[in-house]
Amino acid sequence: MLTISFAIAASILVAVTVVPALTARLLAVRRTSGLGDSAFVVGVNQRFETLRRGYAYALQRSLQHRVWVVLVVALLLGGSSALLLGQVPQEILPRLNTGQARLIAQFPPGTPLEVNRRVMAAVDEILLAQPETEYAFTTSGGFLFGTSTSENVLRGMSTITLQPNTDVGAYIGRVTAAFDQLNLVDIRLRMFPSSVRGLILNNSPVRSEIDVVLQGPDAAALAQAGRQALSALDAAELASFRPDADAPQPEIQVTLDRERAADLDLTLEDVGEVLETAVSGDVPTQLQRGDRLVDVRVQLDPRQVQRPSQLAQLPIFTDSGQRVRLGNIAQIDTGSAPGEIQRINQRQVFIIAGSLSEGANLGDALGEVDQILAGVDFPSGVSRFPSAAAASNRDIQATLPLLGGLAAFLVFVVMAVQYNALVDPLVIMATLPLALSGGIWGLFFTQTAIGATVVVGAVLLVGIVVNNAIILVEQANQRLTQLRADSPHLSLRTARRTAMLQAAPQRLRPILMTTITTVLGMFPLAQGLGQGGEFLQPLGIVVFSGLALATLLTLFVVPCLYLLLHDLFSGALPPKRPPGGDRGRRQTDRPGSAPGASGSSSGGSLPPGRTSQRPGSV
Repeated sequence: MLTISFAIAASILVAVTVVPALTARLLAVRRTSGLGDSAFVVGVNQRFETLRRGYAYALQRSLQHRVWVVLVVALLLGGSSALLLGQVPQEILPRLNTGQARLIAQFPPGTPLEVNRRVMAAVDEILLAQPETEYAFTTSGGFLFGTSTSENVLRGMSTITLQPNTDVGAYIGRVTAAFDQLNLVDIRLRMFPSSVRGLILNNSPVRSEIDVVLQGPDAAALAQAGRQALSALDAAELASFRPDADAPQPEIQVTLDRERAADLDLTLEDVGEVLETAVSGDVPTQLQRGDRLVDVRVQLDPRQVQRPSQLAQLPIFTDSGQRVRLGNIAQIDTGSAPGEIQRINQRQVFIIAGSLSEGANLGDALGEVDQILAGVDFPSGVSRFPSAAAASNRDIQATLPLLGGLAAFLVFVVMAVQYNALVDPLVIMATLPLALSGGIWGLFFTQTAIGATVVVGAVLLVGIVVNNAIILVEQANQRLTQLRADSPHLSLRTARRTAMLQAAPQRLRPILMTTITTVLGMFPLAQGLGQGGEFLQPLGIVVFSGLALATLLTLFVVPCLYLLLHDLFSGALPPKRPPGGDRGRRQTDRPGSAPGASGSSSGGSLPPGRTSQRPGSV
């Protein structure tokens, strides 16, 4: 928006300085190119004259039934827009095609690293066998992001770079079907289009397109509710879901007998060092090989520390040199530990992350999730936390009327100050609902979701669409002033109607020129052409369809409203007589006031033969 604002400011500066100077220079040139005498230009002008005459006839008939024209357009557009708006999908931002896809693999607790590697190798083979795959970067046992790594034997990841102009959604659907043929038990493989790094779509704690968050005081009940929700969401068609945290993992729990350890002068730190050396190893020294140092790691054979009975035989030496087995001073049991503890507002939660399916929109996906989870009977005390994706979507939808109303108010204030009246700005502002109705129609027929880019397009449309009405109303006021000066015997209503019938066909060419150039300029954007063009495609569709429909209707609705509102306000203000009776009365030539109104009327007082500089004031 800043770019558009600065560009318009620069164009205004050029229009009032450079353009008049160049025009004065070029009009002084006596040579001509002769292009205006060519057969093509002559044919275009003839067809335009035919169009102009047809428009003049249609406008004359419309003005005869102006009340019906306004009512029919208002009811037709208002009713259809209200009906179609509820059927337009919703989203936060359009999905941007980055040419990449990502895969996240989740393995059940207790899965060894070798199994992880074999599964990811099979996944890699399927990915590389696809003709659209340019290359794939796959990791086993964790994640790699930039220069940071995350070790997790229950996770795997793959980043797939695709050939240019690849349909990422179709690619993901075909590869997912190939993964289903592997018959993997309790292993979740989820693919989704890669997003732009740093582009945050919502306030979700997992930065996913859609999320489901369960909260409860009991960890066991919360885990059970999470499994129930995941099982139910497997039936979802508009999105695929996965648990954000790993399932509880098995572990060996060593509980120290502090009294026995104290009798032998052993501390918890001594026991921890022995366990760390036995399981992970210790680095007592390093070897130098050339210009680098190599760690010398001392540890037990991993096969000797796999069971609790083996750990119980570990020797621990006291300060006096006495050797004690670990099982003599500690109790060793098997148990489980949560892979990750997630909290929101100091309450433990279970987060389910989701990715939208190809062609799905956020509004429909949220409705499907609500419908599915409504039939799930969660354990006592477990409730669903408000979705961050749904909250962000509501904020975006609420922004449209707020920003649109603010833009319309500012446009109205500027015109009211310039015209020093309210009637003409009201006539011009009537083009805004026409444009918004056209934008809604365009979104519905193309099934484009309402999101942040649509909000920007609607605000931009508010500033563009009033230009044609301003041209039409201003020309009508000028013609009205001239008619009142040349033919003072004409009634104000007749003069106003005649002025509009003359002004509208005369301004048809510039209105069509400005509209066609803007609409054609928006057409490639509305098509979503080019890499990343789908990001601004909703903006182009709103401006393209809104401006096209608004221009067509502006040519008829604005003249009808111009006459209706001026007749209404002129009749609503009775003339006032100045002191001194009829002898002191001066007739005003300000169009928009009643004939013969006094100088104290809202139109003001002017000497005979002079006209107002602000036609249409009341």
